[in-house]
Amino acid sequence: MAEVPAASRRRKLTAERERELLLVTAELVGEVGYEQVTMAAVAQRARCSTATLYRQWESKPRLVISAWKALTMEDGNDLSSIDTGSLRGDLMDVARYLVADDLVKDTFTSVPAAIVQDAGLMEIVREILIHPIQRDLAQLFDRAVARGEIEAGNPVIDLADQILLGPWLAQTILHGTPATQKLMETVVELVLLPALTAQPATV
Repeated sequence: MAEVPAASRRRKLTAERERELLLVTAELVGEVGYEQVTMAAVAQRARCSTATLYRQWESKPRLVISAWKALTMEDGNDLSSIDTGSLRGDLMDVARYLVADDLVKDTFTSVPAAIVQDAGLMEIVREILIHPIQRDLAQLFDRAVARGEIEAGNPVIDLADQILLGPWLAQTILHGTPATQKLMETVVELVLLPALTAQPATV
């Protein structure tokens, strides 16, 4: 009888165990900061092997950013569920979504600074955190176009993720404090909405 490949014999983590490992990771990041967290430290606290962590997440950056996403969605917080029926209502909910959880902000405050210095970490942030936000924003704008609130060809649509996420990340990187709801709502009200709804200039 042919031997079963080792990969197929590996026990897959249950959803509960995966969540537990991610929460342990978040806990450690909050305690010692991103740079000081190691896979060995996570494994020791979670009472698992480092092989389990590497098999599931491949690297520390992927593990930490997966923990960030898991903590963000802990209370059913999901950008894709936003649909208030109006562009302004949707964008205000997006602003609140980005800063909704104080625990997330306090836990991962050391990560944005690390992103600036680690191109590999930035790639994983894009994959796990940013790309889903961009996808959900695109759907939000598709609905706004269908309602006639904005023009389909408005170039600001393609810049909206930068207008929103720039201040969100820059606040921590430049000032050392997480973005606030007031900041994000101001960005929506005074920058993004006027740009999206402005009438094109006539020559």
